[in-house]
Amino acid sequence: MIRYFQGRDRHHYRRETEEMFRLRARQFRDRLNWEVKVENGYEFDEFDHMNPLYLVSVDEETGEIAGGLRFLPTTGPTMMKNVFDRYFDEPFDIETPLVWECTRFAVEPSIAKRRTTPTGLCKTTFELMQGGCEVAMMAGVEQIVGIFDRLMVRIYRRAGWAPEIIASTDRVSHDTIFIGLWDVSPASLRAMQQRSGLVRSVLEDLTPVKAVA
Repeated sequence: MIRYFQGRDRHHYRRETEEMFRLRARQFRDRLNWEVKVENGYEFDEFDHMNPLYLVSVDEETGEIAGGLRFLPTTGPTMMKNVFDRYFDEPFDIETPLVWECTRFAVEPSIAKRRTTPTGLCKTTFELMQGGCEVAMMAGVEQIVGIFDRLMVRIYRRAGWAPEIIASTDRVSHDTIFIGLWDVSPASLRAMQQRSGLVRSVLEDLTPVKAVA
């Protein structure tokens, strides 16, 4: 199940927020060795002050936070423009209300192992991807831009929602990092549902999301 909320409402989702920031520290600092700032076990950056939209995957049986991601509008400051642009030789300039930036996509491996879809693939990954597609469609967003590593290329292809790769670099970490664009559409959602077997909405509720601002 996907629970979603904006940054200004984090105080209403204190447990989800704290667990998500701890998960980000474990994934990006401890497992991927990225140069991220961690304080008191939390990975938190300046973009978390910009009222992003958060999606968290919640285990329905235990209530554990299994994964999370963050959306920001490309019309304002983003990691693409303010952090990663200097690492890429290929120019890219995406600034439109029809495109959201997705960052901090994180999955807890210990929980993911026991959460699988009817087709045997990781339920947490599918929930985050399908939930992201659903919420973006509700907001009228047409594409999502994000950064990912080589491992995620295979995962996105298996999930049925592979991005168009528009740039790559070897200057961020020990492995190649890519920038990709995902098309947001009912067809994209159906393709994932066919792979996951999760044919109903993965969102906790269907409260309209008009914009990330």
